[in-house]
Amino acid sequence: MDKIPFKKKYVQDDTFLNALADAYRLQESIISTTELAVISTTTEGLITSFNRAAEVLSGYTAEEMIGKATPMVLHDNIQLIERADEISTEMGVEIEPNFDVLTAKARLKKTADRREWTYIHKNGHRFPVLVSFTGLFDEKGHLTGFASIATDITESKAAEKKIRDSEAHLQALLHSIDDIAFEVSRDGVYTNIWTRKDYLLLVTPRNEYVGKKMKDVLPPELLQQYMTAIEKVFHTQKSESIEYPLPNHNRWSSGKISYIDENRVLILVRDITAKKKSELLLAQSEQKFRTLTENIPGVIYLRQADASQGVVYINQQVREIVGHEPDDFVSGKISFMDLCHPEDREPVSLAIDKALAAKETFHIKYRVLHKSGLWRWVEEIGSAIQPVDGAAPMIEGFISDITRQKEAEAQLEKIAEENQLIFNNALNLIVIASFKGYFLKVNQYWTALLGWSEEELKARKFIEFIHPDDQKATENAVVHLRGGHHIATFENRYRRKDGTYRWLLWTSATDVKNQRIYASAVDITERKKSEDELLRSKQNVEAIAMKLQEQNRQLDEFAHIISHNLRSPVGNIKALIGLLSPSSSVEEYKQIFEKLRHVANNLGETMNELMETLRAKKETDIEQVDIRFAEIFDKVVQSLQGELLQTGATITHDFNDAPAIHYSRPYLESIFQNLLSNAIKYRSPDRPPHVHATTRWHNDSIELIVRDNGLGIEMDKFGDKLFGLHKTFHDHKDARGVGLFLIKTQIEALGGSISAESQAGMGSTFTVRFGVGQK
Repeated sequence: MDKIPFKKKYVQDDTFLNALADAYRLQESIISTTELAVISTTTEGLITSFNRAAEVLSGYTAEEMIGKATPMVLHDNIQLIERADEISTEMGVEIEPNFDVLTAKARLKKTADRREWTYIHKNGHRFPVLVSFTGLFDEKGHLTGFASIATDITESKAAEKKIRDSEAHLQALLHSIDDIAFEVSRDGVYTNIWTRKDYLLLVTPRNEYVGKKMKDVLPPELLQQYMTAIEKVFHTQKSESIEYPLPNHNRWSSGKISYIDENRVLILVRDITAKKKSELLLAQSEQKFRTLTENIPGVIYLRQADASQGVVYINQQVREIVGHEPDDFVSGKISFMDLCHPEDREPVSLAIDKALAAKETFHIKYRVLHKSGLWRWVEEIGSAIQPVDGAAPMIEGFISDITRQKEAEAQLEKIAEENQLIFNNALNLIVIASFKGYFLKVNQYWTALLGWSEEELKARKFIEFIHPDDQKATENAVVHLRGGHHIATFENRYRRKDGTYRWLLWTSATDVKNQRIYASAVDITERKKSEDELLRSKQNVEAIAMKLQEQNRQLDEFAHIISHNLRSPVGNIKALIGLLSPSSSVEEYKQIFEKLRHVANNLGETMNELMETLRAKKETDIEQVDIRFAEIFDKVVQSLQGELLQTGATITHDFNDAPAIHYSRPYLESIFQNLLSNAIKYRSPDRPPHVHATTRWHNDSIELIVRDNGLGIEMDKFGDKLFGLHKTFHDHKDARGVGLFLIKTQIEALGGSISAESQAGMGSTFTVRFGVGQK
């Protein structure tokens, strides 16, 4: 099963699809904010999704797990049996040690069951995990499956032990100074007391201690603590310590019980109120600091101003940027200057020295070498600080990874250069005009064809260059464009500098928000001359007319193909850019730039493939190659990312039955592009769009089936016109009636056919039959 955007398996059953859709939305929401291992299952336990974090955690791949296993493969059998007995007693229901033991609480009580388990890695390694099992329910409250979220707690377990050991060591050091000493007999009688701070540490006045039993002096809770510790000291002859709050004093004391002989112990008590308050404040402060430093998306460091003295502190995020451990920097084993690109070292050092000398903050960008051998761009902001104890000055700073930003900037520059090359070297006229009627930018072919310079063309309204007989129609076309409507074809005559006119065939798109018109034209003067000659000719009228009609059809088809195939990527780019605002975060800009890069790549490939298609048409030989359906499907989905995000659409596929075909690559891309974009364009206002594509073998040929839940079509009314040119069946501003006509022409050119089933308000199903013998 291929992934969009994660590994998952889709089944044809409608009820099961709804359950998987719920699980998929839950998985998308969780994985967008965390890197926890997420697994979703059917009600029977069969795994339906297995994210990347789950692969890393378990060692299994999604292909090994989805549709083939249950989460029980990760669990210890003995632990499952023990848990089954425990939950049976807890819930009063007999639970078998199978998948039910994992989900019983989520299923019966409809609450999340969160507890620690032992996972078994694919390599046999066992490790502790914290797992939360949750039931997935549809809108009617019916259970449709389960989802589990797991995280490895090996490190947290080790950290807890380390903290306990550290606290024990700290307490031993703090208890070395005692303020009160009690001598207590084996039967719990105070036999002596030494103190200078009666009013602070004693539970009762001093004269009420000696000769009395501890049970007559101490509160029950405190007595129990002391008696347990004393008993242990007599047994082991080793010291024991306890801490406790003083009743009604808002203070804390500690007691250290030491062995004297077989009949006596010595209890040393001291005031630890200040320590307790400090511990609380320190814990709170440290927790806040570590929470901040370990979750901030960048490196926080503190180092000596003298670079040779090394780093005092650096957070764990340094591992993400350069691949080295924090200890490597603290120990002086490596430094950022060691990793700095040779060309950047001197400028970086000069910038830091200059800022420190001026007591200013430095802000630098440079390249560092990742442990993997790759270079990454980083941005560093830092400043000098002077410790209050008069020690040597230090530098604190923040380093963030800006590699993607740099790559995006480079990609945008490349796209701009490529667009400029296409704009200036196209063999037709390309122009950007304003709604006010002026040319804003024209390519070089304008000067070559009409003789006017770019400055002359931009200095006057473009209506002044148009033949008087065509000006009214042109003005009407501009009004149409200002209203937000594109124009697929339009003809008029432009005056050359020598006074003659050239006939131009236009296709235009509009940008109402920025009040721009984007248009492309081809010179059809010779075609117009041929038309005039044919009108005057009385010989071979029928043959010449048919030839001219075919030429016109091909030219018109080509203009439509360019307009149609470019409209979707251009609209997608506008949609992606429209997702950004002045308040957008850097991460959001990165995500949009990444998607723009994919769209730009796909746009470039589409242009190249269109040119290849034209060449193939001229040679009357359409190239066919081995193609995987998923490869072309993923490319088209990427080109539609902006519209998918805006509409909340979900697109799924299952190409397992027939994963590949020998076919024309641009034709297959055009089929997917038109069917998917139509499904989004003609979506129902009552529900989010959902499109599912499958392939299958049928009578020795491959069939592609694409289903959507959109507006649908009245087949009894429009069925015979469905694949006609310029035939539209919905009141949509972008409807041109080109897409279905285009793909039907392409499919039939390679011996195939296309049919449709649809019902108004219920969606449509298109079936493409590619012909006999396809592999």
